[in-house]
Amino acid sequence: DVEPVGKVIPEKVTEYRALLTSAYNTSITYKKLLALRSDELFPALGTPTYDQYIDIALLNDVGAGPTTETYPWTTMYKIIFYANSVIDGVMEAEADTRADSREQLKAEALLLRAYIHFELLNLYARPYEKSTASADRGIPLALAIDIEQDYVPVSVEKVYEQILSDIEEAWPLLQVDEQPASVRYRFSKKSALAFEARVRLYRAEWDLALTAAEEILASCPLENLNEEGFTAPYRYDSKESIQAWELTGGTDLADDADVLPNITDKYDPEGDLRLGLYFKYSPWSGYSSDKCYDRSMRVTFRSGEVYLIAAEAAAHVPGKLDVAKGYLKQLLENRLTPSYFITWSARIDAMDQQQLIGEIADERARELALEGHRWYDLR
Repeated sequence: DVEPVGKVIPEKVTEYRALLTSAYNTSITYKKLLALRSDELFPALGTPTYDQYIDIALLNDVGAGPTTETYPWTTMYKIIFYANSVIDGVMEAEADTRADSREQLKAEALLLRAYIHFELLNLYARPYEKSTASADRGIPLALAIDIEQDYVPVSVEKVYEQILSDIEEAWPLLQVDEQPASVRYRFSKKSALAFEARVRLYRAEWDLALTAAEEILASCPLENLNEEGFTAPYRYDSKESIQAWELTGGTDLADDADVLPNITDKYDPEGDLRLGLYFKYSPWSGYSSDKCYDRSMRVTFRSGEVYLIAAEAAAHVPGKLDVAKGYLKQLLENRLTPSYFITWSARIDAMDQQQLIGEIADERARELALEGHRWYDLR
């Protein structure tokens, strides 16, 4: 009951915004570990970070060395703790000048809690399988401020139910359609729909994933890599950026890891403009990352992913095969040279359903390389 000296107990809306900003600012850079764990990157022998990453790349979880970097289990529950603090108290907070609305802050906190639970589930639990999700061991849900609580894992289905419940509760509270670039790390109506589309895709709820993606597609412009002055699609200030919160890479991976050929071999070296944008090539060492290595290269949701979600979901919906092909071609028209796009467009038109689904999987590997998706896709 005694306020500690030098500490702030949130009472005003601006203080709750500061608390939520602390949650956003809590460093989670595990997406680079997923690039090493998947088939995208491998530590280069003799580099300063080799010992930190080699056991992750070799999937050596039981006997990992003492310097191996670890996944941020505790840090992610710390973010949820911050979010729960905002959820519990912000609606009774005192309004002050230049404050966000209470509703917007609570909505962001709900979405942040849902997003971290979603990431924890996909880092530590089995992939979603409808027939077994109610029995499959998930992760503990943290929904209240109680430092004495027991963190008991619940089922995968139960975690997903909570994630979707948080998204549903947040939606009517959201006040901001789209965040400006200066604060685009924050959730908005647009990023909430992108998040729901991703969740529905992971659950193979194709109709619902397509509905969520199509609701924002009209407001999802694409960077045309054929035009001068384009901005890299994964930068926070790109017109493709929907939410730019996570730093998915780092200079250590750009300098100390090799890009594996089964990723670079998926690109056409002449016709696919992303190969030269995403990677650097040296005749001595091969390809290395030129993507997501500095703080401007932040990406959580962006237009390219929304087009791929729409394409994959439509490909699974009866009667929507041509719609799926259309979304995929809209993306590729902005990524390939004009002549190569004509050739590739004709190939896509000739694909049956299974061929198209396989091509969309390969396109996710190309478009979203090193952004934290590949390990989840392989699972």
